[in-house]
Amino acid sequence: MAIISPNNNIDEIPNLVFLELSNGASKKKHPFKNVVLTTINENKPKSRWVVFRKLSLEKNLLVYTDFRSKKIQELRKNLKCGLLFYNNKQGLQVHFNASYKIHHNNELTKRYWQGIAGSSSENYTTFYPPSTPINTINDGHKIDKNLSDRYFSIIEFCPSDMSVLQLSREGHIRANFVRVNNKWKGSFIVP
Repeated sequence: MAIISPNNNIDEIPNLVFLELSNGASKKKHPFKNVVLTTINENKPKSRWVVFRKLSLEKNLLVYTDFRSKKIQELRKNLKCGLLFYNNKQGLQVHFNASYKIHHNNELTKRYWQGIAGSSSENYTTFYPPSTPINTINDGHKIDKNLSDRYFSIIEFCPSDMSVLQLSREGHIRANFVRVNNKWKGSFIVP
């Protein structure tokens, strides 16, 4: 069943999208739990799946990463990026262009680090930085025994515009939105 229907007016769509994003951040099996993050590396787009962790009160999107990762380097070189969510069960695609803030060794990362349990913390405590060439698979799993938050970081994406596509047998619905003073202004466009 579609999330957005022809009965929805343009002003209702952002609320429906952000409700789905909230569900994606809080429910492990929700299709919006994973998102494609696209950055620019040497003038080429670089896309990868990341885990969507939280929707802030300001409607910003939070993702965890190792501070040494290539995505951090790529974001620092180019201040813009894209995030693509897709709910294959309900046919909803949402794309954001966004700026970002990198949080590292600050109050926010300290607070969220407390909630990372067990083996999940190992994702941010490997001996070698992500993307380092290794000789054996096991070399990539060597961890800092202290399980410190030294490399743990949070990328807070601040969406500037949003493109929404609802696929439906009854007719696709598409709309574009721009964020103005924390409100979404939009219009329908041809799918």
